[in-house]
Amino acid sequence: MPCRNGNGVSVAIRNLLLLVLGVIGLALVRNLIREITRFMARKMAGSATKPADGPEGGGSSKKARPGRLERDPHTGTFVDPKDAVRADFEGTTFFFESESSRDAFLADRRRQA
Repeated sequence: MPCRNGNGVSVAIRNLLLLVLGVIGLALVRNLIREITRFMARKMAGSATKPADGPEGGGSSKKARPGRLERDPHTGTFVDPKDAVRADFEGTTFFFESESSRDAFLADRRRQA
Protein backbone atom coordinates (compact mmCIF):
# COMPACT_ATOMS: atom_id res chain seq x y z
CA MET A 1 0.00 0.00 0.00
CA PRO A 2 1.60 3.35 -1.05
CA CYS A 3 2.27 6.04 1.51
CA ARG A 4 0.22 9.19 1.11
CA ASN A 5 0.94 12.70 2.29
CA GLY A 6 -1.67 15.17 3.50
CA ASN A 7 -2.92 15.94 -0.02
CA GLY A 8 -3.37 12.36 -1.06
CA VAL A 9 -0.48 12.38 -3.56
CA SER A 10 1.83 9.40 -3.24
CA VAL A 11 5.42 10.03 -2.21
CA ALA A 12 6.71 8.23 -5.30
CA ILE A 13 4.76 10.48 -7.66
CA ARG A 14 5.86 13.57 -5.75
CA ASN A 15 9.52 12.49 -5.96
CA LEU A 16 9.17 11.75 -9.67
CA LEU A 17 7.64 15.18 -10.22
CA LEU A 18 10.50 16.83 -8.29
CA LEU A 19 13.01 14.90 -10.40
CA VAL A 20 11.37 16.02 -13.65
CA LEU A 21 11.23 19.64 -12.47
CA GLY A 22 14.90 19.42 -11.46
CA VAL A 23 15.91 18.15 -14.89
CA ILE A 24 13.92 20.91 -16.59
CA GLY A 25 15.51 23.49 -14.29
CA LEU A 26 19.02 22.24 -15.10
CA ALA A 27 18.26 22.36 -18.83
CA LEU A 28 17.08 25.96 -18.50
CA VAL A 29 20.22 26.95 -16.58
CA ARG A 30 22.42 25.22 -19.17
CA ASN A 31 20.71 27.07 -22.00
CA LEU A 32 21.03 30.37 -20.15
CA ILE A 33 24.77 29.81 -19.67
CA ARG A 34 25.13 28.88 -23.35
CA GLU A 35 23.35 32.07 -24.43
CA ILE A 36 25.50 34.21 -22.12
CA THR A 37 28.63 32.56 -23.51
CA ARG A 38 27.51 33.21 -27.10
CA PHE A 39 26.67 36.81 -26.27
CA MET A 40 30.11 37.37 -24.72
CA ALA A 41 31.84 35.71 -27.70
CA ARG A 42 29.98 38.01 -30.09
CA LYS A 43 30.91 41.04 -28.01
CA MET A 44 34.58 40.02 -27.95
CA ALA A 45 34.58 39.31 -31.69
CA GLY A 46 33.39 42.85 -32.28
CA SER A 47 36.30 44.42 -30.40
CA ALA A 48 39.38 45.32 -32.42
CA THR A 49 42.78 43.91 -31.54
CA LYS A 50 46.22 44.84 -32.84
CA PRO A 51 48.15 42.33 -34.97
CA ALA A 52 51.13 40.51 -33.52
CA ASP A 53 53.98 38.60 -35.14
CA GLY A 54 55.78 35.46 -33.98
CA PRO A 55 55.17 31.76 -33.26
CA GLU A 56 52.27 30.40 -31.21
CA GLY A 57 52.68 30.06 -27.45
CA GLY A 58 52.59 33.72 -26.48
CA GLY A 59 52.84 35.44 -29.83
CA SER A 60 51.11 34.82 -33.09
CA SER A 61 52.52 34.41 -36.59
CA LYS A 62 49.19 35.65 -38.01
CA LYS A 63 47.42 38.91 -37.47
CA ALA A 64 45.47 38.89 -34.23
CA ARG A 65 41.80 38.27 -34.90
CA PRO A 66 39.14 40.22 -33.05
CA GLY A 67 38.17 38.34 -29.91
CA ARG A 68 41.26 36.11 -29.99
CA LEU A 69 43.01 35.50 -26.69
CA GLU A 70 46.74 34.96 -26.45
CA ARG A 71 48.43 32.77 -23.85
CA ASP A 72 50.79 34.33 -21.33
CA PRO A 73 53.91 32.15 -21.82
CA HIS A 74 54.98 32.58 -18.18
CA THR A 75 51.74 31.93 -16.25
CA GLY A 76 49.73 30.07 -18.90
CA THR A 77 46.67 32.28 -18.52
CA PHE A 78 44.89 33.71 -21.54
CA VAL A 79 44.86 37.46 -22.04
CA ASP A 80 43.21 39.85 -24.48
CA PRO A 81 46.01 41.27 -26.68
CA LYS A 82 44.55 44.78 -26.60
CA ASP A 83 44.78 44.88 -22.78
CA ALA A 84 47.94 42.79 -22.34
CA VAL A 85 51.46 43.85 -21.44
CA ARG A 86 53.62 43.24 -24.53
CA ALA A 87 57.24 42.31 -24.99
CA ASP A 88 59.26 41.63 -28.13
CA PHE A 89 61.92 38.96 -27.75
CA GLU A 90 64.06 37.76 -30.65
CA GLY A 91 61.54 39.05 -33.20
CA THR A 92 58.47 37.57 -31.51
CA THR A 93 55.75 39.54 -29.73
CA PHE A 94 54.59 37.98 -26.47
CA PHE A 95 51.54 38.98 -24.42
CA PHE A 96 51.47 38.96 -20.60
CA GLU A 97 48.88 39.48 -17.90
CA SER A 98 51.19 41.73 -15.85
CA GLU A 99 54.54 43.46 -15.88
CA SER A 100 55.89 41.04 -13.26
CA SER A 101 54.96 38.10 -15.49
CA ARG A 102 56.72 39.76 -18.43
CA ASP A 103 59.83 40.53 -16.35
CA ALA A 104 60.06 36.95 -15.03
CA PHE A 105 59.66 35.51 -18.53
CA LEU A 106 62.34 37.78 -20.01
CA ALA A 107 64.73 37.02 -17.13
CA ASP A 108 64.27 33.27 -17.71
CA ARG A 109 64.86 33.66 -21.45
CA ARG A 110 68.01 35.73 -20.92
CA ARG A 111 69.40 33.14 -18.49
CA GLN A 112 68.77 30.38 -21.04
CA ALA A 113 70.51 32.32 -23.81
